[in-house]
Parts: sequence; structure tokens; C-alpha cells
Amino acid sequence: MTYRVEIIIDEKRDVVAALYVNLMRMSEWELGLKSIEHKEGRLFETGSRGIFHFEFSGQHMPMKVYVEENHLPEQIIQIFEVPGAWNRCDNRFVAEGDQTRWIMDVTFNFDKPINISEDRFIEKTTTSMNVFKSFVEKEKTV
Repeated sequence: MTYRVEIIIDEKRDVVAALYVNLMRMSEWELGLKSIEHKEGRLFETGSRGIFHFEFSGQHMPMKVYVEENHLPEQIIQIFEVPGAWNRCDNRFVAEGDQTRWIMDVTFNFDKPINISEDRFIEKTTTSMNVFKSFVEKEKTV
């Protein structure tokens, strides 16, 4: 499954990119994130690996993360893995004056067929991107 989601963030690209990879602030917008474990390299540098530890409804869910490429502030490509699923997110941040167009190309691969529509995945991605957008734009008013 492959799809694209785009949103506009009312902030300059350099600020958006810096907040996106700020490990100290990530739990403020990455819902359910409890901790980040570094495995290889400094997380968010090209080739780095780590584990995001999430908690949803009392259930612990570790998610492996691998940074395929980091060309920030323009682009970062991350691969996420949980049992049974692999997800590649190609994030591009396009400067548009004092705003940023965030384009995410998403690819999912599953070990087994799933019974969830692509629209649900697009909706979830859009919601997550909008949570980050709100976080960034709130920072601008502080």
C-alpha cells in the first residue's frame, strides 16, 4: 500500500525540520510515545537505528526505527517496523515563504493480508501530521 499526504504548516521550514527531529520534545506530539532507545548511531542521522516505545490502552508497543536518509531541512526518510508490518515514510519539507509544505509518501508492507482500508491509513497519517502541525504552530505563539 502506497499513498501521499500533504499539509501546510504555518512556520518556516528550518523550524519545522528542527522540531521534527527534536528527541527531547517528540513525546509532546507523537501520541503514546513513552521513551526512545538508541541502538546504532545518533538517532535521526542517516543509518541510525532505535526503538520508539509506545503505550496504547495500557499495552506496550515497541517500534523499531531506521533512518534511511537524512537531508534535513529538506527531507528525511524513515523506516518503522512492528511485528507483522513494515512502513517507510519519505518526509519532504518544502519552503513556501514563511510556511512549510510537508509531503509524506508512505509505503506499508504487511506479512499477512489486512482487513483495513487504505482510507483508514490515510486518515491516521493525516491526523498524526495535524497533531505535529498544531504543536509547531503553538510554539510560534509562545
